[in-house]
Amino acid sequence: MHFTCKLIPSLSLSHQELEYILTPDEVVRLLSREKNSQNIVKSLPSPLRESLALSSTKNVHSLLTALNQKLVRGEWIAISTAKRTKALSDTQLVQYPQLNKHMVRVSETQSTKYVKANFQAVTDDVVLSRSLQYTPVEPRPENKIVVEFAGQWPNNAASLLLAKSDEQKEKITKPRADIHVAHRSIAIFKDLEPEPRNLYLTIPMNGTPQPLKLLLAENIEPVEKKTEMDEWDNVLVPVRPLAYLTGDKNKSNAAELQGGYVYLFWKNTLWREFYIDKNGYYQDIDVEYHRRLFDEEKNKPKPKILKREPDGLPLAQFWVPYKIAGDVQQGESGLKLFFSPKQKPFSQIEALESDPAKLNKVSSSLDELSHYSDAQSFSALEFTSDVDSAVVHDITKDDMPWFSDKQAVLRSLDKSNIVIAYLDGHNNGFQVRLEVNDIDRQIPESELDAWEYNGLIAILEDEESDWRVNEAFEPVIHNGYISALITDIPPKGKFTLYFANRHGEDSLVTLFKGLTYQEMVANDLELDAPEPAQPVELDEQQLGLIKASNDQRTAMQKLIFGQ
Repeated sequence: MHFTCKLIPSLSLSHQELEYILTPDEVVRLLSREKNSQNIVKSLPSPLRESLALSSTKNVHSLLTALNQKLVRGEWIAISTAKRTKALSDTQLVQYPQLNKHMVRVSETQSTKYVKANFQAVTDDVVLSRSLQYTPVEPRPENKIVVEFAGQWPNNAASLLLAKSDEQKEKITKPRADIHVAHRSIAIFKDLEPEPRNLYLTIPMNGTPQPLKLLLAENIEPVEKKTEMDEWDNVLVPVRPLAYLTGDKNKSNAAELQGGYVYLFWKNTLWREFYIDKNGYYQDIDVEYHRRLFDEEKNKPKPKILKREPDGLPLAQFWVPYKIAGDVQQGESGLKLFFSPKQKPFSQIEALESDPAKLNKVSSSLDELSHYSDAQSFSALEFTSDVDSAVVHDITKDDMPWFSDKQAVLRSLDKSNIVIAYLDGHNNGFQVRLEVNDIDRQIPESELDAWEYNGLIAILEDEESDWRVNEAFEPVIHNGYISALITDIPPKGKFTLYFANRHGEDSLVTLFKGLTYQEMVANDLELDAPEPAQPVELDEQQLGLIKASNDQRTAMQKLIFGQ
């Protein structure tokens, strides 16, 4: 892995480096993408490397913990190779007082001023013959690496990065329209030595100068400067999804997305996760960083459910690898894409990664990108189509809230020769709302444990099959209600809705029984809350019956919640 920051002793901090400082948490996040702790150790300065205990260098987690402690104590300071796009906030400086102390010390230190002496400088008026010295100039290397992109389209925030090697520094470039042919763009890394290089896709991140780096290929061999190809060995394709409104997968009955998440799997492993904003743009989530946090959290006695926030800059379309080092990415090494209205927990993601058949069932394959090699363009196939023929259907009040019929972004890509991927839009479901008599607000994470509705879930099950789904109520109060969204409901069945508490504090409460899907969604159902339990005096026989009932309830909760 190529590191884009260095660690210096805090007393060595200078004025010029103030705008390049990274906070300890930014450093940990950057280094956490490396899976081999020894690669990190080798990049550390010798004094810092020698000060680390041997036990702290055995794995990435313990190493990052040790480095974080030294950074928080202000013994060392991280300096980025790129200037910060956003200055450190007061909140960040308060969080790291030792770092702030050193920054204040350096900023208040005035550089030494030298006063000129009050006399005329001595001039040398003796004319000497010119002495010319020949310095040989090393010839520039004449090799290149070219990455081809399908189509020609407006600018994209992403870039390509060629990692540094033993001979040369890293290089960054962006694709430009090929002036010779209209069906493609090309990104060229010039003046390369004849040595293999690693190729990365980089996406700028909000609030940090370090981009998200995604490995595309290892050991890409440069070619001679004069080499030209009808299709290069490395090809990326820009993709924008549309989502079906119905289950018949009719491309004329699809719409844009303005909420939810899109998951891109490469070689049956989650490669990119996107949050879709209200304007229909796609924001990257740092998958590997959050995967590491999940692995740490799941081993704790009481693991928390961690929400993964988007950090990438918004993208109208995102790039996917169609051909890498001459190999078309299809089949087991291919790309699969699917949409989810709610963020998938990592436990479900790992279940899909370990079961290719299940992943194939819920996703749309991008194997059809091979049409580009045949025709240098795209057309309407099973899972994909060209952008020009894509149609956006009107949205009605009966459609789910993550659909949109706004077409400004899509139509700006007309004639661009990018691909449209069609996904299941999950346009079936309903929202369960519970009145809580509270002001509209989002419950802060620090107050969740004490919030009386923490752990409340809605359970919908089909009496005629083993289908069942649990959905937690979101800790957001809107118009005096909290809500839980239930989707992917089978079209046939008799459904029963329960409320329960995830922590086992309340028994199951039945809201309705035996309704069809049409009866559930035909009209808004207003259900009265159950009567609160009243205290009564109980004899020994009644107490025994209650204990047996509680034991049965506990067994049911274990069956439902796995606790």
